[in-house]
Amino acid sequence: MTDTLKDRRFKVWIAFLTFLSGFINVGAIRSFSLPVSHHTGNVSHLALSIANKNITEVFIIGSAILAFFAGAFFSGLLFHQRKFGLKKRYGILLMGLAMIFLSLALFKTPQILKVSALSFAAGVQNAMFIFYGDILVRTTHITGYLTDAAFALAMCLRGKKDKFRFFLFYSLNILFFLAGGITAGLIKIGSFFISSACLYLIAGLYYFMMRRKQ
Repeated sequence: MTDTLKDRRFKVWIAFLTFLSGFINVGAIRSFSLPVSHHTGNVSHLALSIANKNITEVFIIGSAILAFFAGAFFSGLLFHQRKFGLKKRYGILLMGLAMIFLSLALFKTPQILKVSALSFAAGVQNAMFIFYGDILVRTTHITGYLTDAAFALAMCLRGKKDKFRFFLFYSLNILFFLAGGITAGLIKIGSFFISSACLYLIAGLYYFMMRRKQ
């Protein structure tokens, strides 16, 4: 397989993961009025809930934040060497998340566990150690991508034309995240968890196909 084809398949996988992040985040907002892919707003919301002594909100939001932390921690245990390679664990991890969402779709589960599972998945995905060239990929970190895209564009305008590929990468992934969110907004909310399971399964299977054909 040519290097160009390898690169194209890898970019498709990254784009799909970013799409998936947007999908589960909008699904979480539609289902529970709570984003799970980023937590700046959630920490502020938690502070307000504590101030207002809203124990239910404190419990749910706090669980979402801790679940994201736990997901990132779990990825840290798997990818502690901080060396990216096409290892089996990436595909196994994605298929494991598919099984979690399939369980949530098939069995009656308390709301707090569903929120925590979504946030855990986002934390896992964001902390997966993925490099594209010299770019560390964070598939749920759109605020960071906005900042990095703006900074890369500014560097281009200041004469560093080689930074345009950074601007293009970040901008396209913001659009993929947006597309995932739009898709989640269009589906029937009752099919959200089974759809998420299918998408994670596809991501895992595609990874193994890409790995086998390297």
